Amino acid sequence: MELTLGLDEALTLARAADAIPSAVTDVRGEARLVRAQVKVHELPGVPGAVRMATRLAGPVDVRVEDRGVTGRTWQVAVVASHPVLRMDLSGFVTDAVRGQLGKLPPGVATVHTAGGATVVEVDLDRLGPLVGEAFPAARGLALRVDDVELGDRLRLAATVR
Repeated sequence: MELTLGLDEALTLARAADAIPSAVTDVRGEARLVRAQVKVHELPGVPGAVRMATRLAGPVDVRVEDRGVTGRTWQVAVVASHPVLRMDLSGFVTDAVRGQLGKLPPGVATVHTAGGATVVEVDLDRLGPLVGEAFPAARGLALRVDDVELGDRLRLAATVR
């Protein structure tokens, strides 16, 4: 089974599932890369000084880089930068991503910071049941996710066990 959604369709589903906060705007995709802007001051838990600075300076540029699947783990890296503010935003991004991923069942995804990027590792074995629940046509099927690709489209390849 292969599921391919355009980025706009994938965003609509993610927003409906409350997986992407409304602070994420201007989302556009390329091959294995998604770019967006994030209104950091609208994210929960941002300290007052950072909230004020980012409100005045404007949105933060964010890149989500699909690093591919290795073994049974899909890895993406999230890198945030601002054209004016010269501050390390990785901690805020990591906290925001960790908060969103906390809504998933335990063990589906882990988050850590490496080289200024927030790295998300998704366990494909734990992702299969979530895919089966998310799409009505796949409900009740035991799915094994074989590959995932994120960019100008979201592509997921899975087999029925």
